[in-house]
Amino acid sequence: MGNGREWRAALAVMAAVAGSGYASGRELVLFFAQLGWAGWIGIPIASTVFALLVAVIGRCAQRTGATGFIGMYRRRFGERVGVVAGVLHALMLAVTAAVMLESAGEMGALTLPMKHGFLWGAGLALLIALLTSLLKQRPLPWMGLAALAAGLAFYAGLALDSRPPRLYLSGATALALEGNVVAAILLAVLYAAMNAGIVGGVIVRFGKDGVKPNRLGARCGALLCALLLCANAAILRGGRQLLAQAMPTVIMAARWGLAGFWMSSGFSFLCAASTLSAALGGLIDQMGEGKRQRR
Repeated sequence: MGNGREWRAALAVMAAVAGSGYASGRELVLFFAQLGWAGWIGIPIASTVFALLVAVIGRCAQRTGATGFIGMYRRRFGERVGVVAGVLHALMLAVTAAVMLESAGEMGALTLPMKHGFLWGAGLALLIALLTSLLKQRPLPWMGLAALAAGLAFYAGLALDSRPPRLYLSGATALALEGNVVAAILLAVLYAAMNAGIVGGVIVRFGKDGVKPNRLGARCGALLCALLLCANAAILRGGRQLLAQAMPTVIMAARWGLAGFWMSSGFSFLCAASTLSAALGGLIDQMGEGKRQRR
């Protein structure tokens, strides 16, 4: 029974990091692909640090008996630290939600054959996030499963396709951090910490009722590592020039024609809606943790 809850919590965590961790390909270039061979060192480090942070947050939440991420800080470190943590966490979630809304709007503008496609795309993602919050985030693990399965299939397909991507830009790309192991370690830790901060509320919500924090962390780290390995292989398949492009996954998927366009757009929208749902749910939970926290 506990094993099923741990997988459910791990999938909810994967839903929360989908939009910020592996959707567009730019974050993959920034944290891993630009490092060349050293990026393969950074991926297991990032996954391990992420797993440790998930386990630590889950353990703290269970020991304090907190119902929210900021309540955990208040009970562990006091009211003042809780207020500061609440402000910082709310800002992080708000920025994440805004970026995900913008990403969903861009997908709407690209795909919807109507006026104001950007607003329709952003509105649809916001509606999904609100419905998920009304259902107390119960659909979040299913969204995580869909994002994880789609990501593994999408990036594995891109990595296995040996055809060169169609690039219409001339010039050369120099990788300033290629082979830099120190940069790989630092960027890996930063990547793990950033995503752990986003999913803090999800861990507290789903990481209780018999869930073992160490097992939850191990599952989250393993799932993230598997996806990042596929994604990094796909990005590197496109060559150095691809790394300088704004949306490398779109260029890679263009080899599949119209089907690739819809696959890339649908995957990006799914990831944006999943992370938006987690971020909005975290903000709503934080607003309900007391009068001072609501301010």
